[in-house]
Amino acid sequence: MARPRKAPEERRVNGPNPRMTTAEKAEVQQHAAILGISPSEFMRRCSLNYRLPAALAVQRHVAALAVALLRLGVNLNQIAHHMNAGRGAPPDLSALIARVDALLDDIYGPGDNGGRAQL
Repeated sequence: MARPRKAPEERRVNGPNPRMTTAEKAEVQQHAAILGISPSEFMRRCSLNYRLPAALAVQRHVAALAVALLRLGVNLNQIAHHMNAGRGAPPDLSALIARVDALLDDIYGPGDNGGRAQL
């Protein structure tokens, strides 16, 4: 099934053609590439004061942190299940909690608990 056509007022056909030097054009293209958007989208967002997306490197870093935190959360869930079954705490529990705190500090910044309870 084909994508429905946009209404005429929603189409972006009238675009400014700004004159810029080669260095300025290269800078716009570089900033757009860092953010993972097209140069025209970058210029549109900047000129209309729209929010720019996070840089791709930042997005990848946050995604990697989320995956690491998910893995640690799975480990903590297994430990909680183990302890609720009447067995004692594993010896590496404090190290796991320290790793979770380090990841949360990386997300929220050191000293800011991000609204989470202190462990």
